[in-house]
Amino acid sequence: MQTLFFNGDILTMKEEQLYVEALLVNNGKIQATGSLQEIRPLMEESCVLRDLNGACLMPSFIDAHSHMLQFANTLKFIPLKDCTSIADIQVQITNYIQEKQIPDGEWVMGFGYDHNALKEHRHPNREELDEVSGKHPLILAHSSFHMGVLNTLALEAYQLDDDCKDPKGGSYGRDDQGHLNGYLEEVAFMRGPGERIMSLDHIDDYAYEAQKIYASYGITTAQEGFAHGSDVNIYERLGKHGKLLLDMVAYVDIVEDSELVRERKDLASYQNHFRIGGYKLFLDGSPQGKTAWMSKPYENSGDYCGYPIYTDEVVDGYVQQSLDEHRQLLVHCNGDAASQQMLNGFHHSKQKHTDTRPVMVHAQTLRPDQLDQLVETGVMPSFFVAHVYHWGDVHLINFGKDRAENISCTNSALQKHMTFTFHQDTPVILPDMLESVWVAVNRRTKGGVILGAHQRIHVLEALKAVTIHAAYQYFEEDIKGTLEPGKLADMVMLDHDPLKVEPTEIKAIQVLETRKEGVVIYQKA
Repeated sequence: MQTLFFNGDILTMKEEQLYVEALLVNNGKIQATGSLQEIRPLMEESCVLRDLNGACLMPSFIDAHSHMLQFANTLKFIPLKDCTSIADIQVQITNYIQEKQIPDGEWVMGFGYDHNALKEHRHPNREELDEVSGKHPLILAHSSFHMGVLNTLALEAYQLDDDCKDPKGGSYGRDDQGHLNGYLEEVAFMRGPGERIMSLDHIDDYAYEAQKIYASYGITTAQEGFAHGSDVNIYERLGKHGKLLLDMVAYVDIVEDSELVRERKDLASYQNHFRIGGYKLFLDGSPQGKTAWMSKPYENSGDYCGYPIYTDEVVDGYVQQSLDEHRQLLVHCNGDAASQQMLNGFHHSKQKHTDTRPVMVHAQTLRPDQLDQLVETGVMPSFFVAHVYHWGDVHLINFGKDRAENISCTNSALQKHMTFTFHQDTPVILPDMLESVWVAVNRRTKGGVILGAHQRIHVLEALKAVTIHAAYQYFEEDIKGTLEPGKLADMVMLDHDPLKVEPTEIKAIQVLETRKEGVVIYQKA
């Protein structure tokens, strides 16, 4: 079936012809773009006319990095994102247990608190959780998912006591007397209690709802950014049952599940809207949690620089593995020392430079003076640019003015003619692409500080990061990212054109409709 779109701002994202008067879709693909006069001869009698009424039609947004199933899982947890004190957290837990009538002994889990946003400026402890959940094992996950807090029953369930030793790449919090206080960090959390909170039992319905939320932000391609075999099974099941609204691309844990990638060659291309894109590797932690691995110490922290997860030799081995198998590798690097460790892996490799489009995920404190090395090795950055807004004020405290102003050094990358993308690392924050564009253009923190005006970029360049460049990151530039004949009709309709509003107003633009291969998967009520 044909659909003709006209009478609006049809933004193609092709700089040589940025706008067209009309666009014709046929059977899920773009058949033609141009003037109404040029397209009319191609229209069939049954063609549906879609009057945009002045709205903006552009390529749909492409999520360059997130964790969709984790996000789906959070839909069933106690929501803690808006808590501003430990007392707020306690109230949320109490209300949840009472409203859900949770039986004694059943696990209770919450997600989304941020100690930086609490008036106490610290994590809650086990005693404070025991006050409201003494009969339920309780786990709270930090908004970053890199750390969390357990109450006494949960600690006992994991056989954690004062004699336990910190694991490599993580730590247990302790009080002044050396007793466990319930706080777990990085590997200590993620390889134990974090696995329980990320358990994907009964996930199918939540996954479908999560995809609808992505679609409400104009997204039609999304990522599972740290997948295991169980995740692949879930996506295959969702696809077979027609429950994948979006194209989903998984990046498999290279440390534990690389054999899965080798075995499932059939998933190198989309099967029912799901495929495996390559490997994922974690190198460090969270900048707002002060676990990101830095080359220079955090402010007012002595010689503390955060810490790595793996040795250089181990990282070199994983980089070489991805190159030997000619697979794309996504590497979590928040600290500039972690970024350097990734780059060194490519410098030390047999190939030196690669065409596999490896991605430095987050690249929060990547320094401008490191950018030439990314060009040399073929690594592209995907910036978590919305950090400037959500945690920019915290970064000023943790890193000082000079380093904080270069968080997500997008303009420096642009000056090097680099291809880069944006992401939201959902569920860390919602997959709001227009917010990321707004942040990249304005660089304003929650506290109203302009953080690194010299790193601002133009709206068009920011839009490229979530459309055409994101398609390139996925090796899908031939079918996505721009509106032109032959490409998939993956499109988003906005109430205003981002290129024609004041830059400060981009965040207020509303998504009216999202189409995947011409089919409406979201429509604003």
